[in-house]
Amino acid sequence: MIQELEFLIADIDGTLVNEPRDMMPLTAAVLSDLHQRGVKIGIASGRPLGRQIYRMARDSWHLDFDADCFIGMNGGQLRDGIQDSYSEFYKLEPEAIRKAFELMQASGIDANPFIYIGEDMLSLKRDEMMTASMKRHNIRCDLVNDISDFWKEPTAKILFRLAKEEDMPRLEAYLAENADSSVAFFKTQPTMMEFQDRRVNKGIAMKAFCENNSIPIDRVMAFGDMTNDNEMLKEAGWSVCLCNGSDDTKACADVITEYDNNHDGFGHYMIDHWYKPNGWKIPE
Repeated sequence: MIQELEFLIADIDGTLVNEPRDMMPLTAAVLSDLHQRGVKIGIASGRPLGRQIYRMARDSWHLDFDADCFIGMNGGQLRDGIQDSYSEFYKLEPEAIRKAFELMQASGIDANPFIYIGEDMLSLKRDEMMTASMKRHNIRCDLVNDISDFWKEPTAKILFRLAKEEDMPRLEAYLAENADSSVAFFKTQPTMMEFQDRRVNKGIAMKAFCENNSIPIDRVMAFGDMTNDNEMLKEAGWSVCLCNGSDDTKACADVITEYDNNHDGFGHYMIDHWYKPNGWKIPE
């Protein structure tokens, strides 16, 4: 365990929110209390940065502060609230996007591809899962006229939503054997496979924020649950994986929570392993 906590950063889905994507009361109380105590708070997501994610933190989670750091696109975007700056890192070039499509097609696994255009989406088809995502995040989804529309210009990442969850282990094994070494691939949900430039991850954006603000990495605590959190957990001074997380992410963490994301896993961990040992008053 780290001795001092200066910066806490956490993934959203499967970590800070439950399966309906609501923030549990204890988690919200802990985050607000930490911020009042001067701990800088960061949100790390695979989603694009913009009005939707900023509004969610304020309105949906009812937090009484603005996060100091937002990481989007799995580390491809960084919003530094302290320095009032925005940065982007290594996008996928069109040729890499085309190769990812060819690789997925050769796998024979049914998956719906999409990319983000700003905060909205461009997809091959508007199926039931895509429609639900549009409603949940209040965004638009346009359909491609031709498959080549996906690789007209560089993009932060490309996503494939599998039709069947049981196909994911077979896809992961296939990609491990056949994917180009310049491209990173990882599961971010039970049915979601993402591709991005291998140099991009949440860890590099987290380190950039720390460097911008002279925060020692051994004073950073990171929380996550899925493969796209792995590098962030490896880099942090102390890392925690939710017990509902994937096996590979648990292997990257210093410790695993006793409670899952549906039972305030983040909040309980901080109370039991930081507040109580340090004699801090437990937030209500």
